[in-house]
Amino acid sequence: MDRNKRQYRSRLLPKRKYLRRRRAAGRRLREIDEPWRLASREASELNTRIQEWLAVMQEPVLCKEGKRIGRFDELDVRFDCGRHLVLTYRVGKRGVRRKIARASRDASGTVALHAEFLGHEERIEIREAKETEPHRRLRVDRLHFQKLIERIITRNFPKTRIVSSAVSSDLEHSISGKHVRLIFCAGRTRYHAVAVSPWEDQPTVDSLLSAGLLWRDLLRVSRGAKVERLLLIAPAGKALVLKSRLGWMTGAGRRIHLMEFDCVRESLVFVDSRDSGNLDTALTQVQSVADGGHELQDERVQRVVRLAADAIMPVRRADHIAFRIHGLEFAQLKLGSRGKLTFGLEESLVLRNESDWKDLAECVTCILQERSAPAQTGNTFCSVQAERWLESLILRDVRVIDARLNPRCVYPQVPAFLGGDRGMIDILTVTHQGRLAILELKVSEDIELPAQGLDYWLRVRWHHSRREFQSRGYFTGLELSEAVPLLFFVCPQFRYHSSFPMITAQVSSAVPIIQVGINESWREGVRVILRRAINSSAREAG
Repeated sequence: MDRNKRQYRSRLLPKRKYLRRRRAAGRRLREIDEPWRLASREASELNTRIQEWLAVMQEPVLCKEGKRIGRFDELDVRFDCGRHLVLTYRVGKRGVRRKIARASRDASGTVALHAEFLGHEERIEIREAKETEPHRRLRVDRLHFQKLIERIITRNFPKTRIVSSAVSSDLEHSISGKHVRLIFCAGRTRYHAVAVSPWEDQPTVDSLLSAGLLWRDLLRVSRGAKVERLLLIAPAGKALVLKSRLGWMTGAGRRIHLMEFDCVRESLVFVDSRDSGNLDTALTQVQSVADGGHELQDERVQRVVRLAADAIMPVRRADHIAFRIHGLEFAQLKLGSRGKLTFGLEESLVLRNESDWKDLAECVTCILQERSAPAQTGNTFCSVQAERWLESLILRDVRVIDARLNPRCVYPQVPAFLGGDRGMIDILTVTHQGRLAILELKVSEDIELPAQGLDYWLRVRWHHSRREFQSRGYFTGLELSEAVPLLFFVCPQFRYHSSFPMITAQVSSAVPIIQVGINESWREGVRVILRRAINSSAREAG
């Protein structure tokens, strides 16, 4: 190669290296940028679809866990579209941001947003704010009751001055609009009262204690108010559950008082919470068919179970056998000589021929596909009967919650009555030392969780003190301890309501309470993240 060619080639080499490096850098940029563009395009398409759905709504409102948060204009709702679609809104002074993974709309027009937060999924709904006639009438009734209770208080307390009165909700602090909140002075004594109308349903009346404790804590912590006396004012004849709960709260009769009112006479009287009277409870045994019995030999039972032997759990009820997959009931067999086998989720179909058996098998296959772990928690099969799903996982071995519990003696869904109130104990079991234990399960935030657990503890304690469990077929062959039952609260660790520590701290230390926090992905397997004794009696039991 002559000298001129060598010089020409040497001049080109730097340029060629530069071009090769530039092309390689471009490829790397495209590799990095392509996922960003794909994600951005998906977020943009999702935002467009949501905006089209919102365009046909007259007055959209935001809801979470079935509870209304507020109208769009009140919350300053925005959808920010970048690599991901992000929903932002404000509740009071607090800003909320949620990354939207997907969205759907049902036949009624409700838009469901499936958001990601702290590694788990939240369901946020957008609905129309149309107020139905019953809701409008109920709101007017609450305003009328507000005036009525003010008049009753003025008539029954000497030298009364109403300082403030409100019936509106405060969603930022979980204050319900179903109760009237009053501050009044009678002579030199200042009272803080929470009242409920006789037109409200019984659960709303029963929630008066939790509402009062929550409001008192808000006044003390957020507003620095001194609350010496808290009055719970309930309609006459509806305060049985309240009275039984209040008898086991610290400060009952001194700092917390229960009063009943009569609308006709406009009278108001104090109730002695120490006298709960006859609990008037009843026990009905519930057991799994797997424990034995002639029902297990029924050909229809065996044939249903064979559809998915590892997943289908038959449960013996009073007059039928229920078949469940991860807690979701899909079929029933009525007991008796003419018992019918029915199946279906939305409607019950009678199983008559082989064609119906094929439909039942398809139903089971569909449930197994949709209600399996890992699964999308936003779909219908995952959201319905979620607590039953958690219950079914714990029933496999209750020791996953606490090693002290005996897996051979576990009773799910035990009916618990108090007067006219009927509840279901999620799981009733016993420790290896023979001490009764109650497991109250929740998978979402619930202010009433401590009060409901206390209800069931009181009813189990009542029957245990009268030695009624073994006489009615429970815990056969076991010697039950004389110690009071243990009360376990089981919930995903980040799903406990913020008021849970405050309310459980008000429960008498004679009730041994153990808080159990489990993993958010419990559908894939239950793991305990936190287990702690709430009070001294629980620590002594440990």
